[in-house]
Amino acid sequence: MLVVNPNLCFDRTVAVDSFEAGTVSRPYDVRVTAGGKGVNVVRTASDLGTPAELVGLVADGDGARLLELIAGEGITMHAVPVAGEVRSATIILEQSGRATVLNEPGPLMTDADLDHLLAEIDVRLPAAGGPLVCSGSLPPGLPTSTYGRLVELARSHGAPTIVDAARDALLGSLPYGPDLVTPNLAEAEGIVSGVVTEPVEAETVPIDEVRQRASAAATGLVSRGAQRAVVTAGGHGVCAAVEGSTTWIAAPRVSVVNPIGAGDSFAAGVAVGLGRGLDWLPAIEYGVTVASAAVEVPGAGRVDPRRVAELTQAEAKA
Repeated sequence: MLVVNPNLCFDRTVAVDSFEAGTVSRPYDVRVTAGGKGVNVVRTASDLGTPAELVGLVADGDGARLLELIAGEGITMHAVPVAGEVRSATIILEQSGRATVLNEPGPLMTDADLDHLLAEIDVRLPAAGGPLVCSGSLPPGLPTSTYGRLVELARSHGAPTIVDAARDALLGSLPYGPDLVTPNLAEAEGIVSGVVTEPVEAETVPIDEVRQRASAAATGLVSRGAQRAVVTAGGHGVCAAVEGSTTWIAAPRVSVVNPIGAGDSFAAGVAVGLGRGLDWLPAIEYGVTVASAAVEVPGAGRVDPRRVAELTQAEAKA
């Protein structure tokens, strides 16, 4: 399993009792870790017992420190060196479980940087095996077709692709027919309708409305080129458009400790399921279970495999 994360970063997680913009906050805990959606995917896959390798663009300014953090977690990293400084993401995590994230854009890339990234994937994918998971935003300078180019490359190796990216990067991949795209509801509706909507909150939107909107968005993504689409709706669950029909998969009830990285753990769960021989829909169901277990753990992208097993058994009995 190979994971590409072009826009790696430092995650600076700041824990506070509560946070309000325009006021002074006093954190009681601060942690700096390697960050990026792909890092979380690899963490989850590793916790589930599936080897995964990471490929990313690493800026030379302070990239050595980032590589030290990644290596310290035992992650196999294939770095493509570029000029600039590694970006940072500041995560403000409140006692209530609410998270506020400030994502910096990343260093400016060149056409040569994209060529080097594609070449690295071309070399690494045959040995690592599929699927190829394309994770996160694209740094400035990379074209929105970047993940589409990776989809084409993976297809030439016979590897399925999962694209979990922000709006423009995901939109740019659709004409290339990715095997699966996994946006949240707000992102999916923004692509399908062109209108940016607010993230879904379980407490404020009726479940029937969420399911209807997610189904329409998933169908719209398939009509625009995706082979399959999953639209995630937080604690509600996901809608999967697979093989010509849509299926709603409710998320198990869990206690949320840290919601950051839940979507990354979902993508990892799907990839792990595919690697274990599951068909697409069972793999997606497994991804929902993995993501639900992940939000119960403080660290982003971390998951307790015993809890995954518990939730899987509970769902089977329900």
